[in-house]
Parts: sequence; structure tokens; C-alpha cells
Amino acid sequence: MSKNFEDTIFALATGSLHAATALIRISGNGASRTANILGFKLQKQRLATVVILKDGERKLDEALAIFFKGPWSYTGEDVMELHVHGGRAVIEAVINTLKKQEGFRIAEPGEFTKRAVLNGKMDLTKAEGINDLIQAETEAQRVQSFAQVDGALSEIAFGWREKATKIAAHVEAYIDFPDEEIPESTLTSLGDEMSVLIRDIEKGLNDGRRGEILRDGFRIAVIGPPNAGKSTLVNWLSKRPVSIISEQPGTTRDVLEASLDLDGYPVIVADTAGLRESTDPIENEGIKRAQEWAKTADGRLILLEPTTEADFLERLKPNPECDLVVLNKIDLLPTDVKKRETLAISLRDEIGLDKLVNGLKKIVSKRMVGQEPAVITRTRHREALQSCLNSMRSAKTALSLGEEPEIVAEELRAATKSLGRVVGAVDVEDLLDIVFGDFCIGK
Repeated sequence: MSKNFEDTIFALATGSLHAATALIRISGNGASRTANILGFKLQKQRLATVVILKDGERKLDEALAIFFKGPWSYTGEDVMELHVHGGRAVIEAVINTLKKQEGFRIAEPGEFTKRAVLNGKMDLTKAEGINDLIQAETEAQRVQSFAQVDGALSEIAFGWREKATKIAAHVEAYIDFPDEEIPESTLTSLGDEMSVLIRDIEKGLNDGRRGEILRDGFRIAVIGPPNAGKSTLVNWLSKRPVSIISEQPGTTRDVLEASLDLDGYPVIVADTAGLRESTDPIENEGIKRAQEWAKTADGRLILLEPTTEADFLERLKPNPECDLVVLNKIDLLPTDVKKRETLAISLRDEIGLDKLVNGLKKIVSKRMVGQEPAVITRTRHREALQSCLNSMRSAKTALSLGEEPEIVAEELRAATKSLGRVVGAVDVEDLLDIVFGDFCIGK
């Protein structure tokens, strides 16, 4: 940690906008001294008390004070919570009074939760779930985040770690106590246990990255020829002027993103440069960026117009599992479009747009909905579990080939360590900056 862990930290734990009340949280050995500092009598823990806050003889505010004695608090330390009036001047007066105290300082982002992890109040996955819950913008994100807070991943990871540790212990016993005549069949039988654990971890990893996508947003690239209506469509979907609309081809030169909420799922749609041959180096850079964004997207909305429909269908080769093909400007077509297989719309006349939205929802839900909820929500989780899986596979291979048990044991130790890194059971200091890097002040 960049600052002294022994300091008493404090911060505004609620938003900075004007509100009726605001919460100032203080945590550390000096939390109980807050009463003397602010001129009120310390009450029994967990008893909400109305007090007058003072800086010397100067009255600051009438507040509600609640004291939590460690370890029975959020951080595991002594914690004081002051519910003050929400005016900026009131908050600053209390904060400035605390700043003057020796050993007191403003908390760093996520430092309250960081201390909770270090004090054993929660594991890393639950801490991450708390941050995701704070950041959640859709219902599906809220549900997933709360599942993490409730231990969705940590329970599974701890269970896998217990099984791996048990297997490793048997191998270590075979190595450490050769005089006990432990039969070789004991080692052989561990292969079946390894296989079961390997299958369980493989199943967890084979989730289509639903958890990460739900946390970060389902990315849809809107691509197609120039003047097909891509910018108009993105503006219509986002209900705001994200992109400049012009009759002149090649207006869009960069990737412009907009966030949507589709039935509780977070979606990021990207307006991209029209795909065509161009001699303009700036437009060509925009086309390159469009192709790169689309290549890494979770899905594509291929927006076509009648004159180039066939050529672009052949060129872009839509995948029905993750692409939605839409024909715009049907108001210009003389034929009966109802018989067409391609979803046909008119952005100008707002024809077929409900069907387009439903088509997007199907693409997203097809990828996001599984028989079991995804528990891996971050790249960190996936990398640690993949490392564990690789080590478990190596251990099983070494065992089946009859290699020295020390080799098997070393791979099992690596697998157990990787599982420990998921929940912070080992090397927690190395992971703190990664986990808490995007936390907000006051949490």
C-alpha cells in the first residue's frame, strides 16, 4: 500500500451531489477518538445517536453518529459513521476538522474494502462484486454483482482449492514418508480425482465469457457501406446525437460508441466508418479502425442499402449466431419487401425498427443466457483458473507417464496457488492494486 496501513482513514461515502444527508466514514485505531475530536460523547457501539459536531467551540452540524467496534465492522477495524446534512459546506467543515488530526488522512479509492480484505472480512471476489454492484447500470449487472458479493465464485474456487490441496497432500505423503510403504495404487487412484477436478474447471471456463461481457457490456459493431444509415441508426438507438449525420459519404472517420440497456443487458453499439475503397488517408484510417473494432466485437449489426446489398452480404459473410443483417431504405424499393428474408427497415419513415430492436435482443440474449449463471466476471479470474487448469493437466500427465512424484507435486502446488489467487488466499499484496484500481473514494 502506498500509505501507512496504521493511519486512521476517512472519506465521504456517499455521492458529492446535493442531498438531504451525507455519510462520512472513519476507520482505524483513531475512529473512537472522533467523538472527542468533534466534541460529542461516545455511545455504545451500534447505537445511533443524535450529536452536535464541533470544531472547538464552533458548531459544525447536528448529525447521527454510529460507532462499530472492530472486528464487528465493515473493515474489521473500529469504524465511526457520521450521517451529516448533505450541504457541501457542512461536509467540508467536518472533513477539514478531521484533516488536522495527527494520524488521520483521506482514504484512497477502495481503501475501506481493501482493509476489509486484509482483515479477513471478505475475499477478493466479494470485494470485486461490491465494486461491480456500485457500478451496475442494468438489472442483469446488479444480479450478477450481488451473486459475487454473495460468494458465487469464492465458494466454487474454495471448493476446488480444497480438492486440489487434498490431492496434493496425498502426493506429498508418498514423497515424505517412503518408509510407510504407501502403495503405488494410491498415486494411481488420484488420477481419477484429478480428472474430475479438471472437468469441473473446464466447465467453469467454458461459459462463453458471459460474466465478463455482462460486466463490461455486449459490444456490437454497426458496419456496412457509406450512407447506409449507420449514424442515423446509432443516434436513434441511443436517443441522442452521438454521430454527425450527412448525405456526404465518408462523414464518419472514427469509432463512436453509445451505451444501451436492452432488457437489462448492457450493450455498447459503435458507429463506424463506411466500408469502401478510398484515397483519403484519414478515411482509410477510420475504415481500418472500423474493421478492427468489428473483429473484436461480440456481434455485428450489418446495415445495408438496396444498391449494394448483395455485394456486402458476400463480402462480410454474416454469422447468424452473432450478426444481425438489416436492409435500410425500404421506402425506396418498389417491390413487396415483406417476402424478403433480410430484416427490412426504413429509418426515415421509422418502419420495422421494433423488429430491429427485437433482433438485437435475440443476438444478445442468445450469448448471455446460459443454463447456469456465469461466475467468472473478470479477466483476472479467468487467467488464474486457466493457469490452474494447465497445472492440473500437467500433473495428471506426469502421473500417467509414471514420472517422479516430485514433478506431480510441484504441478499440484502451482495449481493450488493459482486457485488461491482467485480469492486472495495467497499473494494478496500482489493483487491489491489490480483489484482496487477502479474503486471509488469512500468504499
